[in-house]
Amino acid sequence: MRIVDYLQQHAQNLPDKVFIYQQAGREQITYSDFWKSVLQKAGELKDHGWTRGQVLCVRASQTSDYLVLYFACQYLGIVIAPLEHDLPANKMASVEAQVKEVCLPEGASDILFTTGTTGASKGVVLSDRSLVADAVNLAEAMGFHRDIIFILNGPINHFGNHSKVLPIVREGASLYLMESMKNLEDFFKALDFIRGKGRAATFLVPASIRMLMQFSGERLHTYCDIIEFFETGAAPIAQSDMQELSRLLPDSRLFNTYASSETGVVCTYNFNDGNQFPSCVGRPMKLAHVELRDGVVVCHGEAQMMGYLGDENLSADGPAEIITSDMGRWDDQGRLYLIGRTNDIINVGGLKVAPAEVEELVLAVEGVADCICIPVRHPLMGFVPKLLVVMAEGYTLNKKTLALYLKQKLESYKVPVQYEQVDHIERTYNGKLNRKAYVS
Repeated sequence: MRIVDYLQQHAQNLPDKVFIYQQAGREQITYSDFWKSVLQKAGELKDHGWTRGQVLCVRASQTSDYLVLYFACQYLGIVIAPLEHDLPANKMASVEAQVKEVCLPEGASDILFTTGTTGASKGVVLSDRSLVADAVNLAEAMGFHRDIIFILNGPINHFGNHSKVLPIVREGASLYLMESMKNLEDFFKALDFIRGKGRAATFLVPASIRMLMQFSGERLHTYCDIIEFFETGAAPIAQSDMQELSRLLPDSRLFNTYASSETGVVCTYNFNDGNQFPSCVGRPMKLAHVELRDGVVVCHGEAQMMGYLGDENLSADGPAEIITSDMGRWDDQGRLYLIGRTNDIINVGGLKVAPAEVEELVLAVEGVADCICIPVRHPLMGFVPKLLVVMAEGYTLNKKTLALYLKQKLESYKVPVQYEQVDHIERTYNGKLNRKAYVS
């Protein structure tokens, strides 16, 4: 079955079940009504000449209208390429020209464009099979069920949010659509709305979790009775943040997940286990296989991509394996730990420094709101680490104190040589550190 087939099934068997809540819950759309809209949109697409295998580029939005179009494309076998909702017209035209003449393998469903944090943005081609595999992996590993009302609060064209629609549809659960996490009050209004109707769940990048705890932590605690689970990913989460979130939501499942557009959803770890292991992303999921090769994470499985748009090796079966840029290690319980990215490593006179290791320690320091460890040139060592730090309101960076703290925790060559307090750290839409912005 395809994901769209589950949707049709629920429209028949659960016609009155609400699939989508939007407009702060004022608009509620049942599975039956949503499916009618999908069929109507599919008819419109056919009337406009859209046929199976063609690629439709669209600006994605956190609305039922976008999801209707998405599933209408799935129903007809049209490949959809969701793009940023505010993408300029010239860039939209460029992407449309890129996909106009492309010939995709049978079974292609979606093209997701990466954020390009470590290079040029790439079009990742996903198949019907990979979408179903992601749905299975997430539903079974995290415990999605019919009473879940999932708060979708991030860009729906990014994999972290796009992938959450899949298990919701597979299980016949519900979506609560929010535009973003810019206004925390909207998030709490969503939780107020869900109380008494179902069990709340959401996906938040680590930066959003930190913001939520910093400004409204104790308020979040008052909803611990209705929050089934939180998931995070896309960037490392500090151990101190895991510990604090576990305190605030003692009975909720709190997942740190390893996933990408290319590999699909791979591993997850419920860190509300009394340990909060730093950098741990858990065990491989049901339809994913992970191994380490010279310390580098290599993945394959049913959820992986067909390939990159324009790649001559693009195929229905996809690559035999995906060699990531992530470095990892296993523990004796079969859990995977991520210890940095190969292209982020700072070479200090031949010794290797993983910036994420430094950043995690700094984020645990009281008063630190955000940080990034970057390489700067050095006349003798080639490069040395420099730390940029954003301090919370009312705090000032004490460079000497922070350096002494890090010297107690790290090998000497890993300790930053330079420190600078800044107003903000550059991040991408999905919360990842935008390291490219600091490369000169």
